[in-house]
Amino acid sequence: MSLRSSDGSAALLVLALSLLTAAVAYTLQLRSAVVLFSMGLGYGFVFQRTRLCFASAFYGNRQLLRGILLGLAAASVGSAVVMELGWNRPPRIPFGLHTLLGAALFGFAMPFAGGCMTGTLYRLGSGQPKSLAAFLGILVGNGLGAAYAWPVTERLMAWGLRFSLSEALGLVPATVLNVLALAVLYAVWKPQGPPPREPPALGPRPLQLLRTPWPAWAGGLALAALFTVQFAYHSALGVQLPLARFVLWVAEGLGVSADRLAWTRFWGTRPPALDPGFHLDVGLILGSLVSALLAGEFMGFAPWRLREALVGFSGGLLMGVAVWIAVGCNVSGFWSAVATLRVEGYLYAAGLYLGARAGLAAVSSLVARGVL
Repeated sequence: MSLRSSDGSAALLVLALSLLTAAVAYTLQLRSAVVLFSMGLGYGFVFQRTRLCFASAFYGNRQLLRGILLGLAAASVGSAVVMELGWNRPPRIPFGLHTLLGAALFGFAMPFAGGCMTGTLYRLGSGQPKSLAAFLGILVGNGLGAAYAWPVTERLMAWGLRFSLSEALGLVPATVLNVLALAVLYAVWKPQGPPPREPPALGPRPLQLLRTPWPAWAGGLALAALFTVQFAYHSALGVQLPLARFVLWVAEGLGVSADRLAWTRFWGTRPPALDPGFHLDVGLILGSLVSALLAGEFMGFAPWRLREALVGFSGGLLMGVAVWIAVGCNVSGFWSAVATLRVEGYLYAAGLYLGARAGLAAVSSLVARGVL
């Protein structure tokens, strides 16, 4: 798509307002929020430029899948360095049957929502109407999952495992084993053809870099670099927990108390302004918006089709519930887990793959019957 001068001006305006917001937050001593907001801008830009959607990768796009695997190998090494230096350690959350079932449900919902959790966020920033509907569904599903799915999950977690590969084998052997496993998967999932060629963008070379889609391997490595910095400074990457806190905060503002929820006692609540993770989510959406505007790819949430929006909302709602069964989305449950040497990430990936294949089959059947 061609870049209109108004799009370029809008991108600069969004970026300027984002930096101004970060500066104000810094003066208010919200330094973690500033850092994660800035990293969110980077994540959003990378996701949008590379189309690095986990859903598309698990549907069968081997270029994207290999980019994710390459990024995971790099992130594993980076995380190991962070852990060796004593800067951070990954959480130890019980995993088991609930992980597999929740991941499968999440994967099943992805074709209906039109993407994974981060895929929905970056497409939302790109102005895609179905992703807006899916995002609203994710918010509602997060609230329902926290209220109704979590009590069941908490009981299932009592039967879960708390196994740490790095503690069982040592940090270096665990890292080597993780990288080898990723290398095997990388070798097995060879692309079936050359990657599609994108037409070169017009303008000076620096602007071409901002407007032309990046290869998946570059996206994987950029994601790994951002992840390592975030893990060293604050935490592993996750997007669904701040969204659930936001929904419960809104519910409390409407007079619905969330204090007695089992979810609240386990995870805690906080207002969005004081939640660094929420700032990361907002930054991710805005980073994608800047990228889409610079590339002339912002869709303006049109055309709006009611049936497509309802399907997207339903898929998003199911994803929002599923994250509180699996205790994680495609990022926190899969990427961050594998990147920090947690074996449950592979269990999540297995459920995600099975669910995605079943979801694709269901969507194809409904399309063939004229339902979708």
